Amino acid sequence: MISQDTSIMIISYIIIFTGIMIIIPLGLFPCFFSGFLTYEIIVSSASYFERFVGANRARWAAVILITVSIAIVITIVIINCTNFFTEDINNISISTEINRIFSDLKKRLPDFLPSFLPNTTEELKDQIFNWIESNLILIRNMGHTFLHGFITLLIGLVIGTLVSCTKSTQNHTNNTCFTIQLSERIYNLSQAFRNIVFAQIKISLVNTLLTSVMIFILLPLIEKSLPLGKTLIIITFILGMLPIIGNLISNIMITISALSISLSIGIIMFIYLILIHKLEYFLNAEIIGNRINANPWELILSMLFLEAIFGLEGLIAAPIFYAYLKTELRLKKLI
Repeated sequence: MISQDTSIMIISYIIIFTGIMIIIPLGLFPCFFSGFLTYEIIVSSASYFERFVGANRARWAAVILITVSIAIVITIVIINCTNFFTEDINNISISTEINRIFSDLKKRLPDFLPSFLPNTTEELKDQIFNWIESNLILIRNMGHTFLHGFITLLIGLVIGTLVSCTKSTQNHTNNTCFTIQLSERIYNLSQAFRNIVFAQIKISLVNTLLTSVMIFILLPLIEKSLPLGKTLIIITFILGMLPIIGNLISNIMITISALSISLSIGIIMFIYLILIHKLEYFLNAEIIGNRINANPWELILSMLFLEAIFGLEGLIAAPIFYAYLKTELRLKKLI
């Protein structure tokens, strides 16, 4: 006979596991991700503010700092994008640089490879416009999906902020057994999220730093400059948030840019990036693996499985969900 406490615990597991499996199909993963990320950042930052403003005001101080930082970043991005589209697009040096990359790359690759590459920026624009014309329905759906994702992301920011600021003032003495069990499940999920996301940020920083060493230190020593180097570094950091696959995408982009300098530079850059990529496996094993006691092959397998089911969002969510699964199994001493 199953006791009432055990039944309640089983129900809490069913609710949480059902919830995390329907988040992606319902299009709520951006809300989930931004909400948990906001919560973890505020809670982590609050510990530093407690020594200055006290425990009661620490989280609100963290909220104000994060809000101001986000507003500044958004303002800078809007200004830079505006300048790019109003000035830089018409700047002949950028067009010339891109044309040179295409031209040099086609010269250095075998004849059967560059056939799909554009010769100039004008040809690239024509290819883009032709693709847009033939995929209007797809683009319309993508725009709807992006808008929905952006709105849910903002909602997640608000929810994460509200939860982080109200958690410390809640009265836990009157909580029922079901509330306690469900809170424990959510806490374990938040810890898994924290372990994976914060670890991935560290890995991305290391990867970006090592890539920057090659682009901004080693290449200038031989009097070479990588085209669009600063932009590629930013892309490397952002894509580095995606385990494994993000690193591969950024490496391809950097290698293409390096090939525009010369074939030898492209090969050197390719080998260097492969070494960094191999180092990332050790970092995953050391940073992520040690935190959740998982081997890299386990994470890769979970990523392949959820990517096949849910697509890109499943790829991003896989390490988080797998870390949570292992946390619950370990707490119940099943593994």
